[in-house]
Amino acid sequence: MNSHLGYKNRRSTSKVLPRLFLLLQVSIMLLLSYISYTILSAVDISQNLILAVLGIINVYYFYKVYFKCRSISKRNSFGRGFST
Repeated sequence: MNSHLGYKNRRSTSKVLPRLFLLLQVSIMLLLSYISYTILSAVDISQNLILAVLGIINVYYFYKVYFKCRSISKRNSFGRGFST
């Protein structure tokens, strides 16, 4: 029995890490959005324009990160049946 095999596959079967990564990315996006909103508001740009641009950017990056984490999670659950 190879004890290293179980240790090597420990991270590939994790379901917590992709979700934790998604939470971290979303919190970073919210923090950057808040910082950019305050900076752009200080420059005296229209609030509606700022909110529209930040909303589009956040939705795009959220779906990009979400589908990446989802594919990692699905890949881990799909590959688990083939591991020996």
